[in-house]
Amino acid sequence: MFTTSKKQRPLTDQDRLWSLTIDRRSAEPHASGRAIRMNSTYLELVDGIYANRGMMSAVGIFSIGMISYAVVGILYMVIFHNYLNPDWDRQDQTEMLLSVGFVIAVSFLFIVGLVAFNRTIGEWFRYMHYPMRFNRRNRMVYVFRGDDTVLEAPWDDVYFTLRVNSQAFGVRTLGICGLVLKDPKTVKEMFVFGYASSSRDYCLRHWEYIRRYMEEGPQAVIDAPGFRYCLPIADKRETLYQGWIALSSRDAWNPALKWLMLTFHVLFFIGRLVCRVTSKVPLWPADVEAACRIAPDDPYVRDSSTNPVGYR
Repeated sequence: MFTTSKKQRPLTDQDRLWSLTIDRRSAEPHASGRAIRMNSTYLELVDGIYANRGMMSAVGIFSIGMISYAVVGILYMVIFHNYLNPDWDRQDQTEMLLSVGFVIAVSFLFIVGLVAFNRTIGEWFRYMHYPMRFNRRNRMVYVFRGDDTVLEAPWDDVYFTLRVNSQAFGVRTLGICGLVLKDPKTVKEMFVFGYASSSRDYCLRHWEYIRRYMEEGPQAVIDAPGFRYCLPIADKRETLYQGWIALSSRDAWNPALKWLMLTFHVLFFIGRLVCRVTSKVPLWPADVEAACRIAPDDPYVRDSSTNPVGYR
């Protein structure tokens, strides 16, 4: 669930078939609500899991709650139905204590496993989000990895292509990825953009937003649809309001779906609160910040400070 993957693999026929070129327009640009900030030096975007962060946490919290409830119930029965029962003859005490100890040990391992799983997928004890920067001054791409390091790749050397992010119940979700090649036939590392859709055209519009920024400058995308607001998470923890908006905005277009999903959104929001408490704010290393220095008089600076009041 991180933005990058270091698993080496061959470059596939599908990679070649769906490849994206940086020197040719492919659609009309659309920011898709993924921009954190933009200026004449760089464009910063959020990762694809950001909007759904909290879902797996909710599952983890529910599972840990159920396990804890069962353990507390067992201990209650042992204490109040046995040790505090004057009629108990203690004949089965050893077997009972061994059974209770086994259940507690297994439950503890399950809880540790759930915590480790949520940490592994980036929900707990990691970062609030995993941003990527596209620097048009030095033509570099910077991707915040999940292991506290940053992938740095030249824009002109990255092999960009569409990919199948997921497929379920006959619905295929496409995404955009950048492949860092070890050689012309081998992928050394892959990073995935923060936008996915079942529509190829929508993916191409988001790709065009990034491509046009890098090749033509911020003036070419300053008025692009989906860039009315910047996500207010640059160098700071998201507000509770922003966390709720991130979870629920995808269903806001349909009133019936909005109310149908309300219960799930509340549960996911509780999970997101755990992410918020346990995770750190991603901060770029000093060398990346130095390479991304913004001119004081840059007329194209856009971030959450330029958002309407109430969404900063």
